[in-house]
Amino acid sequence: MRRLCNISLFLVVACLGVLPYTTYAAHIFLDSTENTQNLSDTFYVPVRIDTQEECINAVSVEVAYNPEEISIQDVSVGESVLTLWTQFPSIQKHEGKEIGRVLFEGGIPGGYCGRVIGDPGQTNILAKLVVTGVRQQEYATATSKVSQIVLGPGTKAYLHDGSGAEAPLTLAGSTLVLTFSSSSPNNLWLLDVQQDEIAPELFEITLVEGPSVGSSKSYIAFNTTDKQSGIDHYEVLETDPDRFGFLTWTSRESYWLIASSPYELRDQNLHSKILVKAVDKNGNERIVTYTPPMSPFVELVQSYTSLLLVGIVLIVFWILYKTIQRKRRNDVLKNAAIIEDNHEI
Repeated sequence: MRRLCNISLFLVVACLGVLPYTTYAAHIFLDSTENTQNLSDTFYVPVRIDTQEECINAVSVEVAYNPEEISIQDVSVGESVLTLWTQFPSIQKHEGKEIGRVLFEGGIPGGYCGRVIGDPGQTNILAKLVVTGVRQQEYATATSKVSQIVLGPGTKAYLHDGSGAEAPLTLAGSTLVLTFSSSSPNNLWLLDVQQDEIAPELFEITLVEGPSVGSSKSYIAFNTTDKQSGIDHYEVLETDPDRFGFLTWTSRESYWLIASSPYELRDQNLHSKILVKAVDKNGNERIVTYTPPMSPFVELVQSYTSLLLVGIVLIVFWILYKTIQRKRRNDVLKNAAIIEDNHEI
């Protein structure tokens, strides 16, 4: 698994003649405002972090649960303190079925040192699990069942200390009591999604040319957030990926492709205009355009091509002018000949 920071932390508790250094253990935990839920409801279980006076710059989180008891429909990151994702939240599946694991990794440029003053408790969210119960036949006569969500050993936090050392960490899961009710199910997540009428945040596209990262390929990198329903997916369109402008007379179709960052460009010659579309859970879109810088050769070709076009246009006008002028001269001569013939008669 990729890590933003992957340096082991060794604490020297006491050294001869040196006072011990006090380190607080950060705390990552699952928080449900109500541990008792209707089995048919869809509700949130936030994954939170308490930094315990430390500053954290990256986390890796592993969530485990029993997919025969509960289902995680989605992972909402609209309110997350994480802004850079090395692994976007992924609900692990096998042959289309949940296997009971959720993984994600992300970072916070500048570090996260805890909730701000006056915070009611909402600014320490890493992600929110969208959870619903799974109805089974053997529970048909029961009034409730208990299910646990835990944080696995892959859960790590890394210090914002210049070296990215692994932070001492404590973990706490959540125990859910799922009750059976004949009342209509409530879906808080769907309600939040349907109320989202705001497009994802404006973002930038960054060109990563192959040689700069030891590769022969060129990529683009992009990332944004959606504070309401969250980002659903990205799409990329290259306007001219298979040809070089009008030098190829047969136009090629441009189309949107589902993509993730970093994205390997189809047009490795960088002749295409690139559009990236961010789509949130409710279908709101934000489209950003990027035009790669032209190489000196392309600039030269385009300059000469422009001059050639201007020259062709001037030649066409000159030919038209000469043709019209010749026609007028011929008309004058013809009229003069007719007049002369009339005089002779």
